[in-house]
Amino acid sequence: MQGGLSIERMCLLARVSRTGFYRSLKTHLPREEDTEVRSAIQQVALEHRRRYGYRRVTAELKRRGMQVNHSIAPGKAILFLAA
Repeated sequence: MQGGLSIERMCLLARVSRTGFYRSLKTHLPREEDTEVRSAIQQVALEHRRRYGYRRVTAELKRRGMQVNHSIAPGKAILFLAA
């Protein structure tokens, strides 16, 4: 009960499923390796004045000894392209 309303009632009023409500309570912190990869991607992007696409960024990260593959870098590369 929150202020006299049950969770079920609040979810009904907000048009949110109870499952969705409880799922949103769990905080999802980025994993340490994700943070490290994001930081490295941004560093590469700034060093090359945002002229590198995801393929070059992936190759550069591999040259630096990071274990990334083509499926990781493209999604993360969007971070520096949108900034």
